[in-house]
Amino acid sequence: MKLLFRALIAAAVLLPAAVLAGNEQDTVLKEFDAYLETTASQLGDSPFAAVVSKNGEILYERYYDAGGVLGRPVDAESRWQVFSITKSFVSALVLNLCRDGVMALDDPVGKYLPAFRDHGGGAFDRNAVTVRHLLSHTSGTAYRGNKVPNPLPPGLDGIEIITKPGVDFKYSGLGMMVLERVLEAATGKEVGTLMQERITGPLGLAATGYVYPGTATDRVLPLKDEYFHFSQNGKRAGAGLFTTARDLNTFGQFWLSPQALFPLSLRAQAWTFHGTRASDGGRYGLMWWLFEDDGGYVMSGKDNKINAVVPETGVVVTVIRYPQDKPAEAYRFKDDKRAMVLFGKRL
Repeated sequence: MKLLFRALIAAAVLLPAAVLAGNEQDTVLKEFDAYLETTASQLGDSPFAAVVSKNGEILYERYYDAGGVLGRPVDAESRWQVFSITKSFVSALVLNLCRDGVMALDDPVGKYLPAFRDHGGGAFDRNAVTVRHLLSHTSGTAYRGNKVPNPLPPGLDGIEIITKPGVDFKYSGLGMMVLERVLEAATGKEVGTLMQERITGPLGLAATGYVYPGTATDRVLPLKDEYFHFSQNGKRAGAGLFTTARDLNTFGQFWLSPQALFPLSLRAQAWTFHGTRASDGGRYGLMWWLFEDDGGYVMSGKDNKINAVVPETGVVVTVIRYPQDKPAEAYRFKDDKRAMVLFGKRL
């Protein structure tokens, strides 16, 4: 059985002729393949999809279904929910709107939302919150009892600013809900339409989009019964996109040369340090995790999904997983993200 499994792995890995010659790239990709096996085991024999590209050329591609546990094929056409990786798509959307002068990163949120034109009930003034603060999770937004309401009240009643905007990092689902309101108020269009018109459409990401209850899900991997696993209006700036591994890798490649949608000066804003997550020391830009010392930038989402971009080598490493158990003690998500960057740097 183990030999058969190894044979299936070999059949699933796509390597160009230059790699098969046994050069250093071949060595790195073999190590990467072994790493995928290890982490899949640490996540309860997790199904996954993985694509590695360099300057737009696919070096490696593998789909593992863990014995069919998902009840549907795991292949190049499988659409996965990528949760917080959605944020990096929204980052691109905001930067595109900034390029066109529709908004600016340092615009006060009150320019678009009347509720943010007064102080509010918190310790700090809602007038001080900017679009940049929402994107960097440093807005200080909280709701009564520091909870995320569902849905967000139409008038944004109850939102308070409990830490000084631009100072303290707090990963905020509430901030993402406010950001969706800002985007729609600034453009007069709903976020799903904006995403298709300005990002996924121009980039040719035909398999990427929001999936709502009642829509076709034939290529979508099994959705859990809980409603939040579908895309939800009001929560689409922080989560809700579905995509294939190839589309996600293509989106990563776009960030290497994003000038078709926004200038490098705006990309630099997304890849500049804005705050640190205290729980793991993770460094954050504008909807991106930063591994600047290692030369890479990472989009990541719930259930150990990673898209790592390494500008120095032109490599994008995409791994989408569907864990079947809680991570083993040896597994650390932050370390996993860094490992993807380091593989990309060696290629």
